[in-house]
Amino acid sequence: MRRLYLLFPILFSTALFAQQDSTQVPNSENGWYLSPRGTIRILVIFAEVDYDKNPGKDPQPEGADHWQKGELPTWKDDLFDPFPLTVPQAQVSRYYHEMSLGQFTVLGDYIDQAVVVRESEQRSMRDWSGMAWEAANKLDSLRTAHGLSIDDLDLWTDGGRPGLPKQNVSDHPHSYDHVMVIYRNSNVLTHGQGSTDAGSAGLLHGRPSDTQSRFGAMNGLPFAILKHEFNHLLLGGNNFHSGGGNAPIFTGYFIPQQGGWSLMGAANSSLLTAAAWDRDRLGWRMEGSRFHIRAHGLDGVEVNGDIDPLAGDTGIFVLHDFITGGDALRIRMPFLEADEYPQWLWLENHQTKARNGCATDVFHYEDLSCVKPAVPGIYAQMQVDKEKKTGDGIYGGYADYLRPVMANGNFDRRLRDDTIIFKCLWPGPTEPYVVKDAWANPLSGTQDQEFPLFDKDNDGKISRKEAIVPRVGIYNGEMVDDAAYLGSSRQVFTPQGNRRIAMGTNPSSANMLSLACNVTVERNRGKKPDNRTVYLNGISVELLEQRADGAIVLHVRSGDTRLTEDVRWCADSIVLPALKGYKGTALTLAGGRTLQVDRSGTPTRLAQQGEKEDGTFWFSPPTQFTVAAGARMVLEANAKLQLLNNSVMHLMPGAELVLDRKAKLDIQAGSQLVLHGNASMQARACALRKLRKKERIVNAPE
Repeated sequence: MRRLYLLFPILFSTALFAQQDSTQVPNSENGWYLSPRGTIRILVIFAEVDYDKNPGKDPQPEGADHWQKGELPTWKDDLFDPFPLTVPQAQVSRYYHEMSLGQFTVLGDYIDQAVVVRESEQRSMRDWSGMAWEAANKLDSLRTAHGLSIDDLDLWTDGGRPGLPKQNVSDHPHSYDHVMVIYRNSNVLTHGQGSTDAGSAGLLHGRPSDTQSRFGAMNGLPFAILKHEFNHLLLGGNNFHSGGGNAPIFTGYFIPQQGGWSLMGAANSSLLTAAAWDRDRLGWRMEGSRFHIRAHGLDGVEVNGDIDPLAGDTGIFVLHDFITGGDALRIRMPFLEADEYPQWLWLENHQTKARNGCATDVFHYEDLSCVKPAVPGIYAQMQVDKEKKTGDGIYGGYADYLRPVMANGNFDRRLRDDTIIFKCLWPGPTEPYVVKDAWANPLSGTQDQEFPLFDKDNDGKISRKEAIVPRVGIYNGEMVDDAAYLGSSRQVFTPQGNRRIAMGTNPSSANMLSLACNVTVERNRGKKPDNRTVYLNGISVELLEQRADGAIVLHVRSGDTRLTEDVRWCADSIVLPALKGYKGTALTLAGGRTLQVDRSGTPTRLAQQGEKEDGTFWFSPPTQFTVAAGARMVLEANAKLQLLNNSVMHLMPGAELVLDRKAKLDIQAGSQLVLHGNASMQARACALRKLRKKERIVNAPE
């Protein structure tokens, strides 16, 4: 039995995960149920419903300009090209050509008239594929707009197993590779809803199908949901929702539901393209490339783009346009332990439609004047887990494994506790949120392209039911109504704007906290394999220039440990390893700068972690900041280190904290600095005596 969820795109399948084969090993590059390379041709059925029993249920009785009642839609030939072209023209065919770097050709043809599903002839209006197939079977024969036959629509053998090679030969007897039904006026699928699965809805003119899908198209060509659902057949089940295509009910690696971009993006995507992770997963690389992830050197020679700066992979890298050239950088996050989720920072150079001609290299709704359009620059995401590509378990893990890294940073956000009218995109009521520069939170704060959670009923528990869609923000007192969760130019790293990601910037180059959860449940209860510690790493990425051809030159460094901006660090646990960076230090705070170690105002757990003075709750514990054994931390003249809101700083044995005579150490009541073993501090003696007297500097018991 097939079910349809109305609000979110969901895949339903009759098969589960790949099983190890005695002669072949599953590999994600072979695709889940369909191969992500070669050529496939889809049969499309355009359908409408005659609500002859309940006319009031018809959501669009008179049709629309793009699709008149009783006719085919105006965009019928803009869906798929029927035959291969050097440069594909139809939207979906061109999308797959560009995203796959020419490795996957998706063609299609449609039955040459719209079929009519009559309500009076149905026992129940539930099987949206089967009903359309039955209506199509009433036609004398299968006639497509371009005269194709079953021979043209059966290029692959049915029954391909997840992760194993698919056979590029037709079935005997024939079976359609994929049948797609698109409705003009379904009161269930409406617009932007749909699903896909392996198998058949019966027989269509005597033939079954290998795979099938169904969509609503009340407002136009349903591109976002169509490509999302079809991409399930390439990538995997609902646990591959990412890039703005997830739903609250599915477990993800982060507390908020994520936006961003990927093949699995949908209604909440910013960019409409694939992500570099997708291409790596499916093996979509430039022909002849020597590396599974590639970049270039200054001399134009291809270099490995999968790098580990702490292992020596530093220097100058050149990224050509991601869409047309396939370049990307992936930076491994160091210090994460073997029993927790690994993480990588992905960097992609999107030159956008204006420069590369790619129709999907744009923000979702940038054709509207209220949206600040995508601009050429570096677009970044953090990958958590989801790395296994071969062997058993490659279709496991959770959703939302990609989290956008925004150039405008991460912040604590608060609700203004009122409702206003959202004017950009679709006018309607919304809850505005408040952001201030003072609430910068690079290590555990919220970014624009995710749905933050708030304890609206003050019951000491939060769930995704209490998330808001961040439509309107009040930034330092100024209202911004531009639907930034769907993309804004201020989120892009550019040589002229925010050009640096480093240990002391917002956003940071450090790994992220993860908390695998769904609506209300923490899967790992806040323990490993979740990442509950942020490791500062001294890695930095700086955009040096953008060339006339769109290539962006980047400098990747390790040992970049001097903080030259004010910074506020909050996380359950922060560790400063014994880095050997600026003048041999693990961290140097530049003169006149302030480092605040504070408690996160952004939830890092689903249950309250303490009560505030105003009767509301913290959803993060006090920050534990650990300076590891052998690490040297220096404060230059007029620099200030503050410990706030019960934060505790630990100097482990062999660690050093050195303060210039003009530097200041400010430890608020409730916070402490704890010295372990032979850890040492150098500072003005009178200042240390005062803090020790107040028990704000203490020695750990032996």
